[in-house]
Amino acid sequence: MTTRFKTKSGSRPSVRNDAGFTFIELILVIVLIGILSSVAAQRMISVAATAEITAEESIIQVLRENLIHNYGDDLAKGKAAVFSEDPFKNLQRVPEGYDRRRNSKPTGEETDDGLWVFIRGTGSGNITAEQAGTTLASFRATGLIYHQRRDHTIVQWPYDGTTGTVGNKIIELKSALKEKYEAQ
Repeated sequence: MTTRFKTKSGSRPSVRNDAGFTFIELILVIVLIGILSSVAAQRMISVAATAEITAEESIIQVLRENLIHNYGDDLAKGKAAVFSEDPFKNLQRVPEGYDRRRNSKPTGEETDDGLWVFIRGTGSGNITAEQAGTTLASFRATGLIYHQRRDHTIVQWPYDGTTGTVGNKIIELKSALKEKYEAQ
């Protein structure tokens, strides 16, 4: 809509156009969109991290159930039942990212994101039954299950091959990304 105004001197009338946004209004809209998108992005990251942790817990539960199943299967067949030295042994489907040939823990680097690995021995005996979250007095970690999350956090679970116990998770290395996000 165009409105014409008369000037005091009676010369040319000025024209004012009311059909648009002012520069300040545009800046405010851009700032609001930026704030809303940053909040949405943080929520999406949080949802993705939660989904990864849930999947991680499911994989550990599958390992525990597989160990019990294999032990029970041996008993049913009349074999001497023992738990496997490797908790990933005899899985129908191994988790995505599992590397059975690797004999070193994840590095925290991007190349190891999503990696699952089981390492026998090497310092795993230092984990107490209390740290593993068990009341078994005979608990002795014979190896460690490692997973590196996509945010570079390294998580481990102690495994006792004599009792078939997979202990509670222990955060070995919290990623710098995670620490920065939690500090905000």
